Amino acid sequence: MVERLDVAASHFDKFKGWMMNRSLQKGDGLLIPNCRAIHCCFMLLPIDVLFLSKQGEIVHVVSRMKPWTFSKVVFDGDSVLECYPGTVDEHGLSVGSRLTISL
Repeated sequence: MVERLDVAASHFDKFKGWMMNRSLQKGDGLLIPNCRAIHCCFMLLPIDVLFLSKQGEIVHVVSRMKPWTFSKVVFDGDSVLECYPGTVDEHGLSVGSRLTISL
């Protein structure tokens, strides 16, 4: 599903995310730990967004989140996985699916 995973470790990395990223490709992912809401300000294309529990269970999905939009606050979420648009549909991901993240 995600072959190239980056982790937003610092506060700045979490804020910046994929803003102004022109090189986003299928298979790219960005894990944002300790995150319950995101924004897509300055994004150049939509992204798929998975909110994950501490156990890696998907608790909320936003498919093709558009630039200049804001997610709701997902109180059950512990982290966010941002993916290339279409990843959710291609892999049949939904609330309740469990992901394993290997760094």
